[in-house]
Amino acid sequence: MCKLSLCLLVAIFGCLVSNSLAGVARDNYIHRDIVFVEDVRDFAAKHPGLNLQRLEKQPESVRARAVGQSVRYTLGSRISGDRLVAQDADVFNYPKTNDVSMQVTYPQSGVGSIVTFVEIICTQDNDEGNAYVVAGGIGQRFISILIEAKQTNSFAYQAQYYGTD
Repeated sequence: MCKLSLCLLVAIFGCLVSNSLAGVARDNYIHRDIVFVEDVRDFAAKHPGLNLQRLEKQPESVRARAVGQSVRYTLGSRISGDRLVAQDADVFNYPKTNDVSMQVTYPQSGVGSIVTFVEIICTQDNDEGNAYVVAGGIGQRFISILIEAKQTNSFAYQAQYYGTD
């Protein structure tokens, strides 16, 4: 087998493995209305019975200034038998400094595994911001988290969801 064929085979295998980590395929379809939250304080004021759960925030070790600062948000804890059930990532760059709010949701459709632990690592210009559970949560088959970053020109995140069936 030539080197090119071997590389292609490894790449295809990698794609198959990464797709299997993207989520758990389910036959069930559950309709779920998702509301995009731009300002968590306004959202909380409009829903007085809502109990927002803030994720634990841990500044990561400082990287080179050109890369920005990393902040790690966590919720729940790893348990025996759980596994990575989904991951998501994206990068945003802005022409001017912005306050960024975005919502990440697991699963993006259908029924997911029971969520045990969530880790989100954000890279931004500073460590100002927070992350809140706005729907679902640990012990449920659905979680939606609002991430806020203050006064940044760039924003990147990596979210990893762990769970059990």
